[in-house]
Amino acid sequence: MMPDRMPNDDRPRMAANLGAAIAIMIVLVLGYWLMDALMRQSKTEDCLLAHRRTCGPVEAR
Repeated sequence: MMPDRMPNDDRPRMAANLGAAIAIMIVLVLGYWLMDALMRQSKTEDCLLAHRRTCGPVEAR
């Protein structure tokens, strides 16, 4: 039968696991942001190399 409380020796391990999970989430978010920025830049460069004039976002006047 398991006790109602966790032993004190499990708490540091749980904190380390939580820290690792947070670090992995941060790396994943930053990786997604970087890939999105690189894809947008690549599309803009492709458009400019094709000598198109409407490569950027349309600005309202």
